[in-house]
Amino acid sequence: MNTNLFAIGMQKHVIFVICAVLFFIIQFVRTRRWYQLVMAAAFAVSLLIYAAPENNTLFYGVGIAEAVLLLTALVMNIVQSSRINRAEKAKKAAEEAGKDSAPTDPPAAPTEPTEA
Repeated sequence: MNTNLFAIGMQKHVIFVICAVLFFIIQFVRTRRWYQLVMAAAFAVSLLIYAAPENNTLFYGVGIAEAVLLLTALVMNIVQSSRINRAEKAKKAAEEAGKDSAPTDPPAAPTEPTEA
């Protein structure tokens, strides 16, 4: 493997990838943001370079896959963020509409007729 390909050695790279993948999976479980799973996959895909370090096709294929995964994560984040923001605004508007129409006194309970 070309030493200037990564700034760190293979062992440190594998440890970094494992930590990153675990972090993004935990974040996904916590927040349910789908881009985090794509990011976890993007980190894992970077390890494929070690499968055949001298194969230029694999090298460029991994690079293209990384670019596609990162772009996909970016688009997914933007789309999901806008959906969440719209849902929060709608919820806030519904709450405000509920506050504006102040509840009136509830109707009186029916009384039993008295016999004369």
